[in-house]
Amino acid sequence: MLIAAVTAAGCAPPAGDGTAPPAASSAPSSIALRTAPADLGCDSIGVDYRNVTFHIDPTAAEQVSATTDTGMSLLTYWSAGFRPGTVAERVVRDPAGQVVMTDGQVLPIPQADWPRLHGYFVCPAPDALYVLLVEPS
Repeated sequence: MLIAAVTAAGCAPPAGDGTAPPAASSAPSSIALRTAPADLGCDSIGVDYRNVTFHIDPTAAEQVSATTDTGMSLLTYWSAGFRPGTVAERVVRDPAGQVVMTDGQVLPIPQADWPRLHGYFVCPAPDALYVLLVEPS
């Protein structure tokens, strides 16, 4: 008990010193999406993972990413037109404003077909996922 009281007292600001507490580090005001190349072709090279879990962390260097069921971290790329939601929402929206991805959402990767994220074409690669408004030709 004494240790807890000493620790708590050591963390408290000095009483009556008249200064304001230090400001918290500024949090990001928006989420950044990586833009997919406009002329992206999707090769059927195959991947060794069967699902991915999306992550949105406004404080991370890579704010929107995915983790495979094999434990690999993937970069995510989005066609121009997809928009990030607010930091509080932690979502990605399509051009019409509909939510197409949420933090923690799992996307199955089928073996014999291309994955779709709310109807949008997804091109899985060994180190990235590309979410496209239009299926590549």
